[in-house]
Amino acid sequence: MASDYYRSGGDWLWAEAPQMVAQCDSVVRYLRRHVESMGFTPEAFFLNEIEADIERLDSLRFDSLNTQDLVMARTELNLTRAYLRYARGQRYGFINPNYVLNHLDLRDGQPGNYKQTFDLSVEQPDTLFTMRSLSRVAEGKAVNYLESIEPCDTIYDRLIEAFRHDSTPEGRRRLISNIERRRWRTHDEHIADGRYILVNLPAQQLWAVSPDSVFSMRICCGAWSTKTPILHSAVSRIEINPEWIIPGSIIRNDISRRSGDSVYFARNRYFITSRQTGDTIDPRHITQAQLLSGQYRVAQHSGRGNSLGRIIFRFPNQHAVYLHDTNNRGAFGADRRTISHGCIRVQRPFDLALFLLPDADEWLLDRMRLSMDLPPKSDQGKEYLKKRAEENDTSPIRLIHSTNVTPRVPVYISYYTVYPNPETGHLDVWPDRYEYDKQILKSLHPYLSGQ
Repeated sequence: MASDYYRSGGDWLWAEAPQMVAQCDSVVRYLRRHVESMGFTPEAFFLNEIEADIERLDSLRFDSLNTQDLVMARTELNLTRAYLRYARGQRYGFINPNYVLNHLDLRDGQPGNYKQTFDLSVEQPDTLFTMRSLSRVAEGKAVNYLESIEPCDTIYDRLIEAFRHDSTPEGRRRLISNIERRRWRTHDEHIADGRYILVNLPAQQLWAVSPDSVFSMRICCGAWSTKTPILHSAVSRIEINPEWIIPGSIIRNDISRRSGDSVYFARNRYFITSRQTGDTIDPRHITQAQLLSGQYRVAQHSGRGNSLGRIIFRFPNQHAVYLHDTNNRGAFGADRRTISHGCIRVQRPFDLALFLLPDADEWLLDRMRLSMDLPPKSDQGKEYLKKRAEENDTSPIRLIHSTNVTPRVPVYISYYTVYPNPETGHLDVWPDRYEYDKQILKSLHPYLSGQ
């Protein structure tokens, strides 16, 4: 960026007037103080070289290798490079997560075809940002400008403060990667006021946050090969007793090899339908090639034993991942719960439904409970059960299929290995389960001092 500016005939910025010399000193002092406080090396911002050249200019100490014109030009270029590098990094992040985190896992082993595990819109610098940044130098307001583009974020400030007090290499590296995350402008720097759901994948935990209360629950999330994507959305609908529409990847990698095995399909309560006609196909009459053709849908019947459990919380996203119940309740007792195909299994699904429907009447809630084989709470619900018993009705109860969540409740699926616990406020630390910290630190390596 800096070289392009001067190649295109840009004016000198730092040494044209006496007040600019003072600005040079102020910018260098500002950069050295902040760069070192966040674990970066001064060399990445040319600070040692700039300071040496400023000293040469002040003392008029020039020689055949460091002529006055060369030292002035070098100082000018290095100051602009350092200034823009810092401004761009603090405003947008020193790395681009859309590139770093979305070039890790191949899709179906296809070269060059990567899974999107980071699905957030992140602001990126443009030419206008560069020109605006340089114009502040010309106005003599470089330091004020650098102060204005620092992340305005209490979590960022807490992480920086923790870094300053952490003397362990492991702890400092972990904090550096999470500090970088807070630089990315993903529109969640200030998480929604009011009600929202926060899922932190390294914590394997979900928090349901209201203005006056917080409660949490364990989750199971994506396995290493089927990572849960990082995304933001809003819960729009709750479904009771959902069918599981089995993703194509599971059909390809698992189910297709069981073609023709009607016992397998019956045991798992799977059924096959033609996408073209909607007709149900006998598993005995389907071939592996047909299942792999994409012309047939495989699903699992709703109700008991369904992999999605008895309730699912849907929100718009391109990955077909959701929050849902599970028929494998024992998994929540495990320490490592990265076991799913990408969706998020929640430990207390009906409590989450109550959180999402704070104004629901008791009969709506009891229709949901009864449809999930849970005991009713209202008199109307209890009377309904009593009447069924008198009529000796043992058929499955299906009083409600779905209900909308209005207004929609934001859901943030995030990845932080250090983050304030919404219940306690403490900075908690969690394992780097998908090794994203490792990838961030690898990309930040040119900026890092010895940790």
